[in-house]
Amino acid sequence: MRLDLTVALELRFVCVQCGRDMEIQGVTTRNPSPLLKCPECGFRIQVQQGPSLPMIGKPGSGYPPLRPKRV
Repeated sequence: MRLDLTVALELRFVCVQCGRDMEIQGVTTRNPSPLLKCPECGFRIQVQQGPSLPMIGKPGSGYPPLRPKRV
């Protein structure tokens, strides 16, 4: 079975202090840790990449076999 999924997301970053939309600095370059800055109050958020999550299960292994139920 194959499932193709297409998702369109619109992200809007809002300042927690004044409620205005924040600017993303470093958009033109491939910056692994962008900076979000509020143009009004100057509040800044540094975004950093966390550790990668391990794959769930082994590729091709699927789910474990089901045990028969008692009736």
